[in-house]
Amino acid sequence: MNFETEFFNRFELLISSIGIVLGFFFGIILSTKTNKNSKANLFLAIYLLTFSLRTGKALFHNYYAINDRILTLFLGLFLLIGPSLWFYVKLLYTSNNSLKKINYFLHYAPFVLVTFFSLFISNDSIANLRAFYFILFLHGLTYCFYTFYWLLTNPSFHEVSQKNIKIKKWLIAFILATTLMFIHAILIFFDILSFYPSSTYLFSFIIVSLAILGNNNLWIFDVEKKKYTNSTLDDKKASEYSKQLKQFMEIDKLFLDPELTLVKLADRMNISSKQLSQIINQIENTNYSQYIAKYRIEQAKKKLTNPNYHNYKIAAIAFESGFNSISSFNITFKNLTNTTPLEYRESYSKKT
Repeated sequence: MNFETEFFNRFELLISSIGIVLGFFFGIILSTKTNKNSKANLFLAIYLLTFSLRTGKALFHNYYAINDRILTLFLGLFLLIGPSLWFYVKLLYTSNNSLKKINYFLHYAPFVLVTFFSLFISNDSIANLRAFYFILFLHGLTYCFYTFYWLLTNPSFHEVSQKNIKIKKWLIAFILATTLMFIHAILIFFDILSFYPSSTYLFSFIIVSLAILGNNNLWIFDVEKKKYTNSTLDDKKASEYSKQLKQFMEIDKLFLDPELTLVKLADRMNISSKQLSQIINQIENTNYSQYIAKYRIEQAKKKLTNPNYHNYKIAAIAFESGFNSISSFNITFKNLTNTTPLEYRESYSKKT
């Protein structure tokens, strides 16, 4: 074996191992965490550990022989992925931990049956039953398609917020990544792609991508530092106050008051400033200043595109939108829209 071939093989092994190591690491961490998302995270852990085992088997089998019955057992692991995906999405999206145990038994029953029969049926005996392999992949794809459809059509969130939108985007990315891996498996089934190293490369790429996305939204896994451990505000009260807050913003337009502060707004709602901060943080996934700024900028955008305000100076629109400083208005507008107020007005004028 020459140097180039050996180097390529080592590099191939390194890249292939990244996803396996990360998958096992995250799976173990999530399975040991105890928090409000524990049950959802448990199914995510099963998902990660299962895929890591499957990919690890592929990597190991490329270098060493494996018993036929063990190969059949690993093949059955595909039957764990779809149900784990479904339960994770459903539990995280609905924040509902009251699913009946019978649901779990029914969805995982195919895996239990295949595992049992794998003790008696070797991989050689089943190798010619290509339909069995194909059914395994269709089983996973069916869960992917159904879960994706359910996620897009189920109005589980009672209100739209930045936090809920980010959860939905994370779940969509998660489902699409899983779908891609099953489609890849089908392409291998029809000999369009080679199993190794394409499957391990793809797994590593997807795990790293999901890790980066998840790291930017750690609160989804409820692993961020608890800020309100001593709060007496439960979820029901928080939801009620959130609706009241939204009414104050969208109907009463309290954000137009340039002197509005967290304390003043909390007094108006008859709650403490700490409770109001908690509501904005946990439900809107932002802080007070950013929350108010969002409404003020939306108000300014409406005025900038309104012909009745065509002759108004930018400063006048800023003050009428609740800002008490033109400099803070310009900075905030740029941060939220990636353009300046003047450029925003001019671009709208060109369209009309």
